Amino acid sequence: MKKIIASMLGVFIAVPLLLAVWGFALPAQYSSTFLGELPAKRALLAAENNKPRLILVGGSAAAFGVDSTLLAKELPDYHPVNFGLYAALGTRVMLDLSINELRAGDIVIVMPEQQQQALSDTVGVTALWQAVDGDFSALGCLHARDFGPMLGSFPRFAAAKFRYFLTGAPETDGVYRRDSFNAAGDLASPLCKANIMPEGYDPTMPIRFDTALPEAAFCAALNDYTARAADAGATVYYHFPPMNALAVANEDQLNAYAAHLQQVITAPLAGDPRACVMESGWFYDTNFHLNAAGRTVFTKQLIRDIKAMLGDTTATEIALPAMPEPAANTVAGSGSSTDAAYFTMAEDGSVTVNAAGRARRSLTVPAEINGRAVTRLCTETFRGCTALEEVTIQSAVTALPDGLFADCPALHTIILTQPDPARLQVGQDLLAGAPAACRIQLPDGSYTAYCLQYSWSAYADRFCT
Repeated sequence: MKKIIASMLGVFIAVPLLLAVWGFALPAQYSSTFLGELPAKRALLAAENNKPRLILVGGSAAAFGVDSTLLAKELPDYHPVNFGLYAALGTRVMLDLSINELRAGDIVIVMPEQQQQALSDTVGVTALWQAVDGDFSALGCLHARDFGPMLGSFPRFAAAKFRYFLTGAPETDGVYRRDSFNAAGDLASPLCKANIMPEGYDPTMPIRFDTALPEAAFCAALNDYTARAADAGATVYYHFPPMNALAVANEDQLNAYAAHLQQVITAPLAGDPRACVMESGWFYDTNFHLNAAGRTVFTKQLIRDIKAMLGDTTATEIALPAMPEPAANTVAGSGSSTDAAYFTMAEDGSVTVNAAGRARRSLTVPAEINGRAVTRLCTETFRGCTALEEVTIQSAVTALPDGLFADCPALHTIILTQPDPARLQVGQDLLAGAPAACRIQLPDGSYTAYCLQYSWSAYADRFCT
């Protein structure tokens, strides 16, 4: 018995020690990824400079939306630093990581995405571990309440890091990689040429102006940040991000929402939020990510707003580009239509499971129904399919909305056949209403791509192959 107890104690000691070695002692494995840009952004904030800084704080809307070269040209008294990266990290996290680096004379523009995740106290622990890999000093900037969730997710991070150490560090194609960023922290990839979203917008990411946002915890954090910035001699302003007009659900409520915002946060609101609602042709792959031309358009407006705050009446001489033509969208792949009889297609092309399908334990979204390709699923597609245990989503489907599997208590496996996660848009709450044990089965060879993709990375702990 003593030997058994000793062995168990040895395991309890050895496993945490082994995980600590994997997590902290191994070389950084995420340095070339999109999130691997965080250490460089922190270095930009810490660098000495003989000018006050113009600091953009937020998620990827800031990273994709600002041209710092234009900012420096039109506002020569300031040095621009783009400290926007990824909304899933949490806006409050970006505030915590930047507050101690603020200096007298700095202007901070806080520009979170207009969505619940960015306007809450959310901390994306999986993404944050990847972002601080190789720069663990960033953990010292976090709030004490973050350490519990971070500790809980550490074993998965350490195990994944060890696996990459053995098989090779993760590499991504396309825009979402560290070398897409320039020296000022802007995402300036030449690939961001035109709108590539199948419908011109991402239907899984609606934009609403609801007074339930921002959350009270977010307001408290931002107000504390604003006060601490003032103590350091810096000034904080709130600015709306660029927003795809096609995704805006209630633009008529924008003015009322802006008025409410000024009642709950102490940072002044910069500019006219209506100017931030932009035509879809200026966007790239999400409702907040601008293409290269859109970045110029939005930056010009941002410069005008900053000049107005500063009382600068000089003209902003920036030539506006033509709006790019949307990229050609083709249905990716083909597949089976064996289960077409269990689905009904609406006039707009969206499909729902019919009465016969609701008794099925396994369903495959058909490639076509009555000769029409199935590319759209709506939030009601599988709602209430209480017998459903397994569903296959074929590669022609372009988006999976939030709540797609609500009231599906038996669901244990979602099988995806699309190998490229960039071609399958996903909401932040896809699995709301699905069992906690539900897993997402990925195509062979796609695991790393899905884990590192901007939208899909939030589901990394649900993936299997």
